[in-house]
Amino acid sequence: MRLVADQGCLVCGTANPIGLQVHFDVEGGHAHAELVLSELFQGWQEVAHGGVVSALLDEAMFYALAEEGWRGMTAEMTVRFLKPVPLGTTLLLTAERVKLHRRLGRATARLCSGDDVLAEASGTFLATAERGPRR
Repeated sequence: MRLVADQGCLVCGTANPIGLQVHFDVEGGHAHAELVLSELFQGWQEVAHGGVVSALLDEAMFYALAEEGWRGMTAEMTVRFLKPVPLGTTLLLTAERVKLHRRLGRATARLCSGDDVLAEASGTFLATAERGPRR
């Protein structure tokens, strides 16, 4: 299943000229995307900025939760940076729904290069009052 992205979103929006324009595939509480980060997202010497890595993990968790029409916003997120995230390399971003309740959702995410886990996150999301447009 492919959710419709909010066109202005920093991570998934295709109309955002300074965004990442990541396209997620979603099915069964899992989200995944392949991407290559350009030098525009550098933090230090050919390594991705930690804020960009955090945004990617956050967005992936949102997609893992949002598949069935549930909509929410990040209430809490923990990120572990395990290895530097290289620029110009194909990366795999995955997320998995852990729990989904009426008011709260929980998910985990990973950013990998080949077999190497570069960063991982867990998050709690608070449901919004309205379901709103699909992202």
